[in-house]
This record gives sequence, structure tokens and C-alpha cells, in this order.
Amino acid sequence: KCGCEDGFSVFEEMAERDIVTWNAVLAGCAQNGLGNEAVKTFEKMKAEGLVPNQISFLGILCACSHSGLVDEGWSYFNSMSHDYGIMPLIHHYTCMVDLLGRAGRLSEAESLIENVPVEPDFVIWEALLAACRIHRNIKLGQRVAERIFQMGTQKSGSYVLLSNIYASQGMWDKIEAVRKLMLDRGVTKEPAISWIQIKSKLHSFLTGDKTHDQIEEIKSALK
Repeated sequence: KCGCEDGFSVFEEMAERDIVTWNAVLAGCAQNGLGNEAVKTFEKMKAEGLVPNQISFLGILCACSHSGLVDEGWSYFNSMSHDYGIMPLIHHYTCMVDLLGRAGRLSEAESLIENVPVEPDFVIWEALLAACRIHRNIKLGQRVAERIFQMGTQKSGSYVLLSNIYASQGMWDKIEAVRKLMLDRGVTKEPAISWIQIKSKLHSFLTGDKTHDQIEEIKSALK
């Protein structure tokens, strides 16, 4: 999680490596955007005789998503059921929607959601909504947002994404309508929070927070 170089070194020095350690390396590659390295790791794992499980495929699909490896992602996704008899879970479908969405293949992503064998949750729809924001697709974004809102979620993320889509086109009246909708439904935006480590002490900063024990010094420094 803190960078893969040391993790790879420790991994290579291990005398015995089970599926858990391989999956940890795949997850690290995914979190650090090392898609090609994840593919090499996955193939090396198979070459050493280990059989990938659901967690393995989740790692490789996330890695492909964050690196834009669409063809590789599709190949691994199809391999789950065809080669290993593993039925993809909603999390695997969400990774694929994210992968297709980042690549701008929004119609394919929507079609995949519509054909998920289980009830799609708001997370998978939100992955598509995020892609609509990236590619400024207002029409699809509105339709996806409405599907999410119909689920009654109190999470603010979808409302914020829709507002950002409108903002990219200067549609300020639409943004105000989203804010009113949030107010009517009692949805509040989660405050942003940041962390920074200084001299072995971890400091957290919350948007609009005035309770930090050094708030006056911080304000003075910012001025």
C-alpha cells in the first residue's frame, strides 16, 4: 500500500508463497496503478501451479482498470467462469464497469450492468456515473443518477458526481436543483479529510474544522 518496491523485495525473498501472499502483491499493484506488473505477477502465479481465486481476479481486474488494460481485463473476466468455474460476483462486475467506463466505452459498461445476473447495487451504478463525469456525458449521467436516487441511498457521492457533470457544462440551474434534491432528502455531503505525517506524528485535517489544537498557527501560516 505504501509503494510496491519494498513489497516486491520481501515477496521475492519468501521461501514459501501461498495464494494469500500472491493476492497481496496483486492488490498492491492495483492500488499503485501497476497494471502490466500485475499481469506479469498473475501469469507467474499460475505458472508456479497456484490456482487463482475470487480475490485474485478482483486484484487483477482492478489493476487492469487503473491502467486502462481493457482487452486484458475482458480476458481475465471471461476466464473466471470458462477456465476456473468461478462465477463473478458484483465486485468483479463493478471492476469491469469501471474499466470500460474509464476507457470511454460507456454503452458497453451500461449494457454489462443491465446483464448482471444479480441485482445491481448503487456502487456499480456509481462507477458508471463517475465515468460519465470523466467523459462529460450528461444524458447518460442523468439516467444513471436517477437509477441511483431511486434506490434511496443517503450517500452524497452520486449527487456530487452529477453536480460535477453539470458544472463541466456550466449548467448552474441544474446544480441548484441537485442541491435542493439533497436538502429535500436529507442527504449531506461528507466532509473531505486529509492526513499528513510530520515527525512521526499523524495529523488529520477536516474541511471546515476549527477544533485542531494548532488551528491558530495553521491559519497564520496559510496567510
